Amino acid sequence: MGITKRFYNEDHVRVVQTIGYTLIDRTLRLRGKLARCFVLEAAVIGLSMVGPYALKLLIDSLAQRETGLTWTGALVLLFIIGSLGGGILSAWRRRYSQEIIDTINEEVVDDVLKVALPRLTGPHEGDSGRILGMVERLPFSLQVLIEGLIWQIIPIAIQVLLSLVIIGGLLTPLYVLVLAVTLAAYIAATWYSSIQQQAVSRDVVAESNRVSQVLSDILRNARRVVLNGALPSERRLVRDHFSDRAAAYGGMLLCQVETSLLQYGVAGLGLAVLLILSASDVLAGHMTVGDFVLLQAYAFRLVLPLSGFGFVISQATLAMLNLRELLELGEQVEDPELLNCSPPEAAASVVLENITFSYGIGLPGLHNINVTLAPGSFNIIVGPNGSGKSTLAQLMAGTLTPKTGHVLIDGTPLDWVPPTERHRYLLYVPQTITLMNRSLLANALYPPTTQTAADLIQLLREWRFYDSDQEIDLTAGVGEQGEALSGGQRQKLELARIARVRVPVIVLDESTSALDPASEAEIIRMLRAGYGDRTTMVLITHRIGLAEIADQVLFMKNGTLMRAGTHDVLMKDSAAYQKLWQGGRG
Repeated sequence: MGITKRFYNEDHVRVVQTIGYTLIDRTLRLRGKLARCFVLEAAVIGLSMVGPYALKLLIDSLAQRETGLTWTGALVLLFIIGSLGGGILSAWRRRYSQEIIDTINEEVVDDVLKVALPRLTGPHEGDSGRILGMVERLPFSLQVLIEGLIWQIIPIAIQVLLSLVIIGGLLTPLYVLVLAVTLAAYIAATWYSSIQQQAVSRDVVAESNRVSQVLSDILRNARRVVLNGALPSERRLVRDHFSDRAAAYGGMLLCQVETSLLQYGVAGLGLAVLLILSASDVLAGHMTVGDFVLLQAYAFRLVLPLSGFGFVISQATLAMLNLRELLELGEQVEDPELLNCSPPEAAASVVLENITFSYGIGLPGLHNINVTLAPGSFNIIVGPNGSGKSTLAQLMAGTLTPKTGHVLIDGTPLDWVPPTERHRYLLYVPQTITLMNRSLLANALYPPTTQTAADLIQLLREWRFYDSDQEIDLTAGVGEQGEALSGGQRQKLELARIARVRVPVIVLDESTSALDPASEAEIIRMLRAGYGDRTTMVLITHRIGLAEIADQVLFMKNGTLMRAGTHDVLMKDSAAYQKLWQGGRG
């Protein structure tokens, strides 16, 4: 459905409009639940009006001693129903409201995953932790916005209008005027306070996101933290961030105190004026005791609940900011250059045209890379550490974007292909394989594999997944990020997964680095035999012995493509390549 496409700017009004449009969207089928909520809330409002009026009638009847037992009992029953029935109906209404919140939460998270995950395939700085924190806060944000605003502000506004109508019909216009002025002053104070809340709420959201980023980073790197003796310092870092967040919350709470003082002052002054005026009228005989009770009941039932709006507004401001960031994150921005792609049906050529790349932080990049990989060829990228091999592989795969130049897959610029469609052009397998915290089978059959369970077991046996003759249990879990497996086992599982995939280009970025030379050579041989001439294969490796069987060798040094050609040609023409080869052989 893409509800985030309806969100266009930073205005909070747009957030409310987005929620409103979502509530009436036919595809989500929320209209029926919304209608039930309105019916139940209307009944609650009706009962809130009936209760005080029944009490007025009861008191006036008792004062005049003109009531019978039946009439008294009926009024008492009506008062009890009016006073207590609203709570029951409100609980019933919250059931449907929660279902609405759950549906909207699901849609927003789905939109965020659809848009944010492709962006996370490229460089990002703590984005995953920040997004996780926002997603975790989303249900509470929706709860505040829908329960706190829709089902409090709207019902209270309706009750205010009904109360003013009833009071105006029974009493003098002066009371309507005093109550209206009190409510208007309260609304003005609340509006002013909400503006003050926005600035402090932004600080709270920013500090909360930093806490999520830091915690996510530490938890993902638990082994590095503990085994390097950095646990105390990391705990201090977390405490510092919690302190910063607490300070931000403190500023927000101080703002809430100021808001409450202002709101209670306005409400208290208005109620005091009503009490003095109505008490004087009762003593003068211009108002019955029942009218006095009715007036005070309506006034207190309207003004006192409003005094709690300071907290609701402060939380609503936080919720608005959180939801706004998620909506912006999940907003699908269509690039006019992105293709309605038709990927190659066979092996594709890979052309790098004037590729330049820089990390921008003092790390070496790539300089003016120009090379062509023929369709169906087997290509090896070699070079010393830090020469730019993996950077070149990531540029080929589209996980990095060149500063200048283009990567062409069968003539199509890779950056014109949407990230979600690039797997139809090429597959990229990194050196560090991170698996899902699922079973061996679930990871081995992860898309776009075409393997069967039987094929996988046979292949893993041939590749000696276990050193012993131990049976391969595909139902066994692999742990978080595949930590239950060795590095070599993770690489074998991943290579087995993509062994029969039909893809125009495949880039293996040191994806065999954890294997022994014999296993690496055997697996590469089997992959080449399986792919045949239907796939252009690129392998980044430090074991340059594989260069002897490659169709083309790309020799990298200091971010520059020194030479490209067959192993024999490079051995004759490049002294630097000869030195690398001799060192690797030795």
